[in-house]
Formats: sequence, structure tokens, C-alpha cells
Amino acid sequence: MTSKTLKQEKKQTKLSLILSEQGLSQIDLFYLIQSQTGKTIGLDRISKMANGKINYTIETAKIIAKTLDVTLDRLVD
Repeated sequence: MTSKTLKQEKKQTKLSLILSEQGLSQIDLFYLIQSQTGKTIGLDRISKMANGKINYTIETAKIIAKTLDVTLDRLVD
């Protein structure tokens, strides 16, 4: 493979895989977090995490894992 081909390949994050497996969108996750925890994680932040652009804080990872009913190991790369 050329380096251009490698750059074009998009590696799915664990979060995006979990959302796909559970049939949820990023917007669904946004509302689930609010309804289940009373906390708000911005849609832009959820998108960046799902696309591997930013990392989780420990608190955010715990909130998302709890909301999706998965372990932290399952969520964090």
C-alpha cells in the first residue's frame, strides 16, 4: 500500500463501532447522556471522540461507558 492509500483508510474508533453495534447515532448518544446522567457532553466533542480527533477525559469516558453499558476497556483505545 502507498502512504496515500493508508491515509485514505479510516480506522474506526471503539466508540464509533459501539454506536454502530447498538444502532445509535452520535445525536442519540448526546440525548442518552443527558437523560441518563443529567450531564451534557457537546455534540462537537462527541463527534471528535467518535472520529478519533480528541481523547477522552476520565470523567467523560466513564459517563459514555455507563450510558452505553460497556466497560471502560471496551470503549477506550
